[in-house]
Amino acid sequence: MNLNTPDLKIPDVNVEFKLSSKAACAHLLAVTDYSSRMVLVEALKDRPAAKDALSAEYKKLKKEGTDPKAVRVSFEGKGGLTALILMGDLSSFAAQVALRKAFLAEFKNEEEPREIQVSLRGLKDSVAEAHLNWITSLVMISRYRSPVFGKKATEQKPLAKLIIHFDTGLSKKVAEAAIEEGMLLGHANNQVRHLAELPSNVLHPGTYRERAERLAKELAKGAHVKCEFLGKKELTKRGAGAFLAVVQADHHERAGIVHLHYAPSKKASKSVAIVGKGLCFDTGGYNVKTGDFMHGMHQDMTGSAVALSLFQVLVSMKVPFEVHAYLALAENLIAFDAYRPNDVVVASNGVSIEVENTDAEGRMCLADTLAIASESKPDLILDYATLTGSVVRAIDTRRSGAYSVDLALSAAAVRAGDRSGERVWNFPIGEDYAEFIKSDFADVRQASTTKCADHIYAATFLSRFVASGTPWIHIDLAASGNAGGLGLVPTETTGFGVRLGLEIVREVL
Repeated sequence: MNLNTPDLKIPDVNVEFKLSSKAACAHLLAVTDYSSRMVLVEALKDRPAAKDALSAEYKKLKKEGTDPKAVRVSFEGKGGLTALILMGDLSSFAAQVALRKAFLAEFKNEEEPREIQVSLRGLKDSVAEAHLNWITSLVMISRYRSPVFGKKATEQKPLAKLIIHFDTGLSKKVAEAAIEEGMLLGHANNQVRHLAELPSNVLHPGTYRERAERLAKELAKGAHVKCEFLGKKELTKRGAGAFLAVVQADHHERAGIVHLHYAPSKKASKSVAIVGKGLCFDTGGYNVKTGDFMHGMHQDMTGSAVALSLFQVLVSMKVPFEVHAYLALAENLIAFDAYRPNDVVVASNGVSIEVENTDAEGRMCLADTLAIASESKPDLILDYATLTGSVVRAIDTRRSGAYSVDLALSAAAVRAGDRSGERVWNFPIGEDYAEFIKSDFADVRQASTTKCADHIYAATFLSRFVASGTPWIHIDLAASGNAGGLGLVPTETTGFGVRLGLEIVREVL
C-alpha cells in the first residue's frame, strides 16, 4: 500500500437500513419507556417463554430508580431480545450513553452477517424520532475501524453485511428523514475520527488538500460547490503574516487555507462560515514540546476535520443558506528559519502580533483564517480547534469549551450541546481579559504571560480577528479525545463536533 495515496473514502461500514415492521429476525432490539412496556410483552405473544421472562424482569424495574435499564431475554431457539427501558426524563447525552451500552455489542459484530429488528413502538413521536436518529448513527459509528497499514491491513477481514429493520409508529416521511440524518452524522463522525487517526506522514497539508478537493468534486455532482486553495503566494498577497509565520519553517511549502463554498439553488439571504484548525503536526516550534507532549500531535488537525465534515453534512442536506468552510492546513516545524518568541508579525486584517510562545501556533493560523472568513460578512462564524491544554485542565474531556463575545451566542452553543449530546461549557472572554494580552510593541500579544486560563486568553486573542459585528462562536475541542468513549462513540478518539455544529446552525440561522 502506498501510504501517501490520498484515499478519500473512509472504510465502508456495510450497513443497510430498512423500514419494516414484520421482519423475521433472530435479534430484536427495542427502546420503550416504562409506561408503554406492555408493547414489548405483546410483541412476544408467539414466544411464551421469552414473554414470561420479560414480565419477570419488568417486575424488578420499579425498585431500581430512574436510570435507564437494559433487559435481555433469550428466545426459544436462536437469538433474543435486548430492550432499553427509559425510566425517567433523560438528557440527550445520557440517552445516547444508555443506547451505546445497551446495543453496541449487537451492532459491532464484524464477521457474522445478521439482520436485526429495532422497535421504537410505544414511544412518543418526538422521542422515537430522536432515538431513530441516534440509533442509526450508533450503528454507523460502532462499525468504524481505525486505519491500519502493512500486514495489519492485509490480514483484516471485510465487515459482514448488517441489515437493520426499524419498526416505528412514525410516518414514513419523518422516519426516513431521521434515518437519513442519522446516517449523515454517523458517517461524519467516522470521517472525523478517520482523518484524526491518520499518521502525519500520510495526512499532511498536501494530501489533506487533495482529499478536500476530491470531496468538493464529489459534492459538486449534486450541488453548487467550489473549492479554492490559498497557498503561500496568495497568503503573502493578503498580508497573512500570522499564518505565514507558523509555516515559514515548512520547506515543502504545501501549507495553506482550503476554502470550500456551497451555494443553494435559490439565492440565499444568509450564510455561515465554518473554520477549522488543521495543524497536521505540531512540534511546538522553538518552544518545543517535551516529554510525551509531542505524542499524538498528528491529531492537532481535528478542528479542520470537524469543519470539513460539517460542511459535507450541510451540503448533503441542501440547506437554504450559503456555507463556507475554511481549513487552515499547516505544520508547526523546527528549522533555522522558524518563527521565534518576541517576533512581531502583522495579520491580514492589519493587526500586529507579538509572539509569546511558538507552541501557540494554532491561534496564529486561525487569526488570519478568521480574518479572511470575515470578509464575506457571514451571519455566523463557527470555528473548531484543539487549541489549548488549559481547557482540558479546566473541564476535563467530557465537554468542550464554548466562547463568544456575544453571551447570547455562547448560551445558544450550550443549548445546542445539550440537545445534540455533544456538550459544551460556556467560558467568559472579552475586554476584562484583554489587559493581559497587551503588548508594548504590537497591537496584541499572542498569549498571556500569566500562565493561567490560557483557553480564555486564546479566545480573547482570536476575537481581535473577527470583523466587528460578525456573530462568532469558538469551540475549543477538549472532548476530541476521551478515554472510554463519549456519548454514542465507543473509542477514545470521539469525532466530537459535527452533531453540535448542526444544532448550533439550526438555532442561530
